[in-house]
Amino acid sequence: MNFSRKRNIVKLKNHPFGRIFWNYFEELYLRTLSTNQSLRKQTFQVIPYLVGALITGTVAFLYSRIFSLAEHGSILLFEYSPLSVFVITPLSFVLSWWIAQRFAPYTKGSGIPQVMAALELEKPEEKSFIRSFVGFKVILVKIFSSAIKVLGGGIVGREGPTIQIGSSIFLEIKRALPKWWINISEKNMLIAGAASGLASAFNTPLGGVIFAIEELSKFHIKYYKTPLFIAVITAGLTAQGLGGSYLYLGTPKTGFEGLKVIVGIVLVGVIGGYLGSKMCVLLLKFMQFFGKIASNPRKVLVIILCGLWVATTIYFLGFEAMGSGKEIMERVLFTNYKSVEWYLPLVRIVGLMTSFGFGGAGGVFAPSLSTGATVGAYVSQVLHLTGGNANLLILIGMTAFLTGVTRAPFTSAIIIFEMTDRHSIIFFLLIGGFLANIIANFVSSHSFYDQLKDLYLKDVKEKVEVKKE
Repeated sequence: MNFSRKRNIVKLKNHPFGRIFWNYFEELYLRTLSTNQSLRKQTFQVIPYLVGALITGTVAFLYSRIFSLAEHGSILLFEYSPLSVFVITPLSFVLSWWIAQRFAPYTKGSGIPQVMAALELEKPEEKSFIRSFVGFKVILVKIFSSAIKVLGGGIVGREGPTIQIGSSIFLEIKRALPKWWINISEKNMLIAGAASGLASAFNTPLGGVIFAIEELSKFHIKYYKTPLFIAVITAGLTAQGLGGSYLYLGTPKTGFEGLKVIVGIVLVGVIGGYLGSKMCVLLLKFMQFFGKIASNPRKVLVIILCGLWVATTIYFLGFEAMGSGKEIMERVLFTNYKSVEWYLPLVRIVGLMTSFGFGGAGGVFAPSLSTGATVGAYVSQVLHLTGGNANLLILIGMTAFLTGVTRAPFTSAIIIFEMTDRHSIIFFLLIGGFLANIIANFVSSHSFYDQLKDLYLKDVKEKVEVKKE
């Protein structure tokens, strides 16, 4: 039977028409094998991104709940005993700094410059330091250090830390893969993790993608676009599945009526960009001053003084001088009480500097947005704008101030657009962002994140040289 079948196959292959069919099916078979191998490769590439995104979305949701509880706890403590801030705030600042300094020094601050630095560590002797910037320990320390700081009323946010947490999760997934797994780019994982973290924190998937392109990526998007999109969408859906579908700032009414609004857009863009970039210049000087203090007792003394300053502003000005400032944004956008005192933007700026500059975890994204909101509210107040016109300037103020800090106008505009679902104002947000970016470049030629990244890279190189000796 077998012999007969083989003989028939030989006849078929030798027949002119049979040879045509045989070649066709042979080619089809080889293509199927090739397609199956390609699908297998793509599947093995996507799985780590899916797992990382699911975990990032879950951790981002839990972190947001912890952070929110800490913020509400600080308000309850202040309401119960206003004088308690003079003890709790300095104590929380010192504890936040100590936890970061003791267990993971590179968790201090936002976390975005650390991810940027990790992406630029190329040499073999430098790559061992990547785990110092992103890793499992970083996740735990970042969450606890920032939560403790905000419990004391510190003006910091959770969005930047969530970016570092996302990259840390993705890197741990990459390192947990078995040796027989196909090669996955470490850089791609770090970028996708950062974008997933931002998308989960703000519920802004498009903002996460734009952030990865504008702020993190130094090579062509075609090399990582599919895994990036998958990671951002999955992380965002996971966070939404746990916390529900929501807009970070709801849907404020906006308008564009009259010449005053045009004047307001220009003023807010210029003032927001200047204040955001100037704050970063001063903040960097303060951080460098603090870093030069050799003894820990002196550092603790400076931290206590920072805590006392923040406590004093909280005691006299109340809730608007503490926390991330989301309540300020909601108040000026959704109530008729849009007025702010002229000094509130300055109080928020100095409070952010004294909450951030000494170390300890905590980001500048949300505080920058709330400070920009106060700038927009004050300008609209000066120009006697109300309702939707005032809201437009408030949102542009948020975009402009954040652009002054990050030098990423597209990311800033897209984040505000997605947080409010205001399609009609996207061009106004971009105008405000570009004006702010121009002014910021006059104040300082490099962004705050880039300068911090360079300091971290310099620190790593110095440690590598010490090891060689």
